Amino acid sequence: MPKTSTKQCYGCKQTFLKTELIDYTPIAAKISHSYCPACLKDKQERERFSDTVCKIFGLKSPGPRIWTERLRLQAAYGYTDDIIINTLEYLYYTKKYKKLSESLALVNPTNVEQMLKQKRKESTQANLFVQAINSPTINHLVQVKENNSNLKKNWNPDDWLEDE
Repeated sequence: MPKTSTKQCYGCKQTFLKTELIDYTPIAAKISHSYCPACLKDKQERERFSDTVCKIFGLKSPGPRIWTERLRLQAAYGYTDDIIINTLEYLYYTKKYKKLSESLALVNPTNVEQMLKQKRKESTQANLFVQAINSPTINHLVQVKENNSNLKKNWNPDDWLEDE
């Protein structure tokens, strides 16, 4: 009887078949761990959030304040990491807000709605551009007639000089 090998997920600590787990090594790490698909997705989203926040605020890693605010935003408003990241990028890159503190305090329903409105506007413009590119063009051939009636006379300056 063949023995099935099992392994524990590094994230949720549940036991899975080795074939169901995915080995993953984060960019900054040297050791890989085995994750189930759900935990791997959560891990990658968390890393993406961390990398983007660090890039925006110029940090090495987000502090406990940012992680607490992230959890609060997810619990209170149901915002995903993508919405939080897109709102931060909209506020600091598009609207050019000054970075007074490393906080997610500006991620509120008003700013999220402005960001979503801007995204919809950009999406509409992109769709119009794609439609303009993909629409068939009509080429008209216009015959050009040469105007021969008003030909310029070539004047010879020697004709104006008098022979002496």
